[in-house]
Amino acid sequence: MKLNMKFNTSFYQNEQKNTKNKKQKMIENYVEQFKNQEYEIHFDENVSTEEIRHLSNISQNIINWYPFKKESSILEVGGNFGEITGVLCKNAKRVVTVENNFEKANTIAKRYEDKENLEVILGEWKDIEINEKFDYITIIGSLPYVAKANLMTSQEEINYFLQYLKDDGIILIAVDNQFGIRYFVGNPENYLNKKFVGLLSYSNEQDKIETYTKPKLEKMLKQNNLLNYNFYYPLPDYRMPNVIFSDTEPPKYNSVDKYMPYPKEKSDILINEIDLFREILKTDDKLFDFFANSYLVEASRKECKNKYTYISYNNLRKPEYRLMTKIGQEYVEKEPVDENAINHYEQIKKNIEYLNKYDIKTLDYVEDGKIRSKYIKQELLLSNVLTQELEKKNEKKFDEILNRYIEILNKYSYKENNYENTILAEYDINIEEPNILENLHFVKQGLWDMTFKNCFYIDGEIYFFDQEWNSKNLPVEYILYRSLVYTISLRRYVNIDKLIEKYKLNQYRNIFEQLDEKMQEKIREDNIWKYYSQNHNFDIDSTKQELENEKIRGKAKDEAIQNLQQELENTKKILQNSSLKAKIKRLLGGK
Repeated sequence: MKLNMKFNTSFYQNEQKNTKNKKQKMIENYVEQFKNQEYEIHFDENVSTEEIRHLSNISQNIINWYPFKKESSILEVGGNFGEITGVLCKNAKRVVTVENNFEKANTIAKRYEDKENLEVILGEWKDIEINEKFDYITIIGSLPYVAKANLMTSQEEINYFLQYLKDDGIILIAVDNQFGIRYFVGNPENYLNKKFVGLLSYSNEQDKIETYTKPKLEKMLKQNNLLNYNFYYPLPDYRMPNVIFSDTEPPKYNSVDKYMPYPKEKSDILINEIDLFREILKTDDKLFDFFANSYLVEASRKECKNKYTYISYNNLRKPEYRLMTKIGQEYVEKEPVDENAINHYEQIKKNIEYLNKYDIKTLDYVEDGKIRSKYIKQELLLSNVLTQELEKKNEKKFDEILNRYIEILNKYSYKENNYENTILAEYDINIEEPNILENLHFVKQGLWDMTFKNCFYIDGEIYFFDQEWNSKNLPVEYILYRSLVYTISLRRYVNIDKLIEKYKLNQYRNIFEQLDEKMQEKIREDNIWKYYSQNHNFDIDSTKQELENEKIRGKAKDEAIQNLQQELENTKKILQNSSLKAKIKRLLGGK
């Protein structure tokens, strides 16, 4: 077969091919069998970290959000198995990938044989000649390896690659943090697969691979005259990120659990990673950059603008529903992760049209073919506003705002007594009492994510945003139920069961729970979900996940209280001993 891409082996000095290990054989198998590059649909329930890391589009999250210039050129240093090579080809006019391992380079060539803008070069840097300069250089995870292979320090390595960077070019570096939180909880160091070696500065490791602290990276950049730079913080790490923070948008203690650590055997882990992070940030949220698991750095000798400050992904969804959310300086932007999610993306545009058509206020709009929303401070979220009113014990205002919200939900509702005409029939929801439908109010276009967390309360008006889902003939009571149940902050000040009773939702609880679960099943990628949930509690719906986390923390608190109560009871029994009481009395000077 004639290749569209160019596979350059002229610089390769090693006559023997590298010996294939188990991982290489597995990846090569996928690449040879499935030519469409949609490897993820072939994962089974026993999917491994290696399969997800090297073959799913989740690994591309580290860079697929980045605003590369049009018609740009990119030099990829260390292509590995081509995890991000494809997304680079998508965003550039020309991509040159350099890989020193024959099997890896060959895999990249096979994986992207249809990419006319790709050249794969096999060889060591000391042997390679490249007579051009690039707009971007990416060193994603390969900085320690390239330095070691070419007998350089990492600082020398960065200086070496600057010869290939245009004067106004940008270098992108992704590396592990030596003091990442994952190592403190007992995960092995990524490069050496040993516990705590990085935390102890590899004191017992003779053949070490470097990891980096933020100060060390900053020093390296400044020494190479890369004085303009921005730090980003991908979590759980740069390999499979589902959220990327920045210095402009760092996490707080109540938002750090937006990421999903890799599943590990419980025996390997000393403490839950997210819980430890939360406690650290409670103490001082400025400590985040010290404990972040890894860094993504963009650096330049010239201007280096920070266009986006926060990026998030929904990795647990099926590919056809995966979007990325990017927060910029002025607006929030949504995009499909890849072409698989284009239909879902187009449905969101229709949902915006629907909201506008029926005069339901929304912050979302379509501009230049992209879905955007005005950036609003989080404290104006309806969930936060309602919580604040309860905190102030202003129940009258709470009821007033909540009733206004319910009024909007019911704006175009109707009665439907025929089960077969409803979404309940579509999902085969079991209803023991057919007459239960009589009091429900349905809407033709059920935007079931019109929850408290997906709208803002601004100057007495409610504005919705991020309306992805549209299910026909949906009861509005279901939307209200989701809002009440999954707004965790309300639970600090009010009994949710009483609220559910107040708004006459008790009788529908079983129905709504069934419906909720089946809707989630439709959206989530089961094999990926099972992988992440092996030893963690994750749900595709972040509000449900937050509720689960709260239950876990609440259970731990209850156990602590019970233990304390037991101790008090034991102490009480001891003190009730008459002889002991007499002794204590004498010691205290009593008669």
